[in-house]
Amino acid sequence: MIKKLIYIVFFLIAFQACKPPVEIEVDSGFVLTKDSLSFYIQEQFEMETTLLCQDELEYVDTLKSHYSKSNFTSLWWDVLSRDSASWEDMRSTFAHSIYHGMDSTYYNVGLIDYYSKQIPNLSTSDSAYRWLAEMEIILSNSMLAMYEDIGNGRTDPKEVYGYTYMLPRNNVKELEYFQFLESSNKINTLDNIHYGDTSYNESLKLMSLYLLKKTKAQQDKIDFSEYPKLEVGDTADVIPLVIKKLQAKNIPNEKIHKLTSDTLIYTKALKSIILELQEMYQLTPDGIMGYKTYQIINAGPQEKINQIKANLERQRWYTKPTEKPFAYINLPEYDIEMHWEDSVKTMRVCIGKNLPDNYDAMVKHYTDSGWLYKLPKNMETPQIASNISYLVINPTWTVPYSIIKREMWWKLVKDPTHLSAKGFKVYRGKTEINGDTINWSKVNRNKIPYRIVEDPGPKNSLGTVKYMFYNPFSIYLHDTPSKSAFKRTQRAVSHGCVRLENPILFGEFLMQNSDKYDADDFRIMMGYEPKDEERLEDYDPADTAAIIQKFEETTKLRLDKLMPLYLDYRTVYFDEEWRPRFCYDIYDQNKLIIREMYK
Repeated sequence: MIKKLIYIVFFLIAFQACKPPVEIEVDSGFVLTKDSLSFYIQEQFEMETTLLCQDELEYVDTLKSHYSKSNFTSLWWDVLSRDSASWEDMRSTFAHSIYHGMDSTYYNVGLIDYYSKQIPNLSTSDSAYRWLAEMEIILSNSMLAMYEDIGNGRTDPKEVYGYTYMLPRNNVKELEYFQFLESSNKINTLDNIHYGDTSYNESLKLMSLYLLKKTKAQQDKIDFSEYPKLEVGDTADVIPLVIKKLQAKNIPNEKIHKLTSDTLIYTKALKSIILELQEMYQLTPDGIMGYKTYQIINAGPQEKINQIKANLERQRWYTKPTEKPFAYINLPEYDIEMHWEDSVKTMRVCIGKNLPDNYDAMVKHYTDSGWLYKLPKNMETPQIASNISYLVINPTWTVPYSIIKREMWWKLVKDPTHLSAKGFKVYRGKTEINGDTINWSKVNRNKIPYRIVEDPGPKNSLGTVKYMFYNPFSIYLHDTPSKSAFKRTQRAVSHGCVRLENPILFGEFLMQNSDKYDADDFRIMMGYEPKDEERLEDYDPADTAAIIQKFEETTKLRLDKLMPLYLDYRTVYFDEEWRPRFCYDIYDQNKLIIREMYK
C-alpha cells in the first residue's frame, strides 16, 4: 500500500512539473489565469487599437474567425506567462525564418519580449489582462505573417520593380493558417511549404552553408576610396590586401597562392588573376580593378547571403515553367534556353546596357538641380512573360526617337550624309525625303519631326531576322551584324532588346509551333541549306520554281501556335546537376528586393 502511495505521489509531482503554468502572479498581489484571459481576447478583437495599430495586423479577420471557434482560448498562454521552454520555442521559430531569407525583427519579437516583462508591474488586473490579450493577438498575427512571407513572399514584385515586372505570380501556395497556428512543430511546417520545389530547397541548403560561414568569418573590407580604378603599373597600398583577401577566399583559383603580397605594384601576374576573376563573375575581363571588381574582392558571406535571400524571394514569386516547349532567358546569365519536347539547347545572348554604378547619386544630383532630362535613359531589359507570335525576315529598323536624340543627332549635325551612307531613309509622315539636304543644326533635338528607317540587309542593326512578342517596352529578340559582343563575358550592350548569337537555330526552334513550315523550311527561307540529308540531295538554291525559297524582301511569318517566352532575373541559379552558380548582379537589383523586405 505504501509503495502504491509513493507511485501516486511521484506521478502527481511529475504531472504538475509537465503542466503549463495556469496562473501569473503579479507584483500588485493579484493573480492572472488563462480562463479569464479569453474574455479580454474577445474584447480586443472588437477594439480599434492595440499595442500596434490595427492596420498593421493584417490577419485580424482571420484570427477573429479562428479564435471565435475556440471561445477565444489563448494559444500562447505558456509563452505569455514566460514559461522558459515555451518562450524559447517561440523565439526559435521566429529565428528559424533566417534560413528562408527572413529576419526575426520583422515579426515584433522584441515588442512582445518588452511588454511581457512589464506585466508584473501593472497596477490592476484589468490592465494586465488587456496587455496579455493584445500580445496574444500580436503574436498570432506575427506567426501568420512569417508563415505567409515564407510561403508566398514578403514583398510584391510590382512594389519592387513597378511596371517593368511582367512575370506571373505562379508559385503562390494555398496556406492553411488555422492548422499552422495549432501546429506543434511550426518549424517543420515552414520547411515543408515548398516541398518538391528543388530550386527553393537547394537555395535553403546554400543559405545554411553561408550562414555557417558568416559565424566563422572575420571579414575586414578593403577601403578602395582613394583608388577609383587600378591598372597594371599603378602603385597602391591596397595591393597586398587584395592579394591576401583573394588568397583567403581561394578565388579565382589556386593560382592566387603563387603571388606574394610584399609588393605595392599592380603587376602583370596579378592582372592575369583579376582577368580570371572578372570572367568568373561575368564582368568585362579588362584587368582593370574598379567598382564592380572591388565589390567581388570585398564580398563576404553576408553578400552571398543577400544574394540567396533575394533569389529565395524571386523563387517565391515565380518558378520556371515545366510545360514544353518554351524559351527562357536568365538575364544576368546572358543565355537563352530553348526547351524542345525532348531536349534543351542554349546559346549566348546580349541584353540591355546597365545603368551607371553611380545612378542613384545622379538621380539625386539632377533632381536637386532640376536637370532630370540629363539622366541617362534606362536601357535595362525588363522581366517579361509573353508569347512569340511572329517573326520578320529581312526586317527594317525604325530608329527610336531616344536614339536619334541622344546618339544620332550629333553625328547628323556634323555630317548630314551619314544616313544615306549607312543605308537609312528619312520620312516626314509617310513621305520619303532626302535626308542629305536637312540642316540638322536647325532641327530641335527634343522635337524631331522625322522618322528614320534602316533598310533591310545583312548590315541592318537587327540583322536578318527579328522575333516579336507582345510587351509595352518595344522589346524583341533579333539577329545582329555585330557578332564580336558574343565573345565577351559581360554582354549587357544593347538598347534593351535581346540579341541572339545564333538566330537561325532559334528560328528552327520556333518552327515546331508552325503547321505550315518546319525547321529546314526556315533555313531555306534564310538562305541556308537544309539539315535533312534526303532533302539536301534535291536542294537547289537557284531553283526559282521551288515551293520554299530564300526570302529577299521583308516578310512576316506568323506562328500557328504561340511560343511562350520568359525573361527572368536570377543571380543565383543551379545547373543541370544542381550545382549552385552565382551571377554578377549586373542591374544591381538584389538590393531593391532586400530594401523592400526590410520596409
